[in-house]
Amino acid sequence: MSLENATANLKEFGKELNLEGLAFDENHTCILGIDNVFSLHLTYEPNSQRLYLYAPILDGLPKDKETLCLLYEVLLEGSMLGGQMAGGGVGVAVKEELILMHAVIEMVAADTSSLRRFAPVFVEAVEKWRDIAKRICESRYDEKKEREALRPYHQGPGGSQQPTQGQSHQGKPGDLFKRV
Repeated sequence: MSLENATANLKEFGKELNLEGLAFDENHTCILGIDNVFSLHLTYEPNSQRLYLYAPILDGLPKDKETLCLLYEVLLEGSMLGGQMAGGGVGVAVKEELILMHAVIEMVAADTSSLRRFAPVFVEAVEKWRDIAKRICESRYDEKKEREALRPYHQGPGGSQQPTQGQSHQGKPGDLFKRV
């Protein structure tokens, strides 16, 4: 049943893109070129009944250790709980020098429009992170300014304001949280 749902989602997505006949190959994968810049991979995994979306953020890791460390820090911070990555995250294949961004749609509970609705959000996030990774690698990344832009505020449980990086908290542990 889930494979049929994934296939229906892909067909619906194809209609949205004016790509009639969009289909999974024998490995349950469909690869789309996005503006001749990067590829969006859609893979249905029968055992988990999930549709995986993934795309390269960077092909070729920086050789400079400081730049590589900054890249990893920024990507990990952005993927915290999927917050800046459309609910997904990133993975690194060091030997292949590849960084992928990924997300999942559960096909058991999804309607046939789930992929059509989610893919633009995912592609937008991939484009943003590709740009950030490129600027880091080219030493054009203003760390302080851009990190603050990625997290305009931190809201704690119960609406209490959390200190952002660089701010200190004076008091005892738990003071910043509203007790329920």
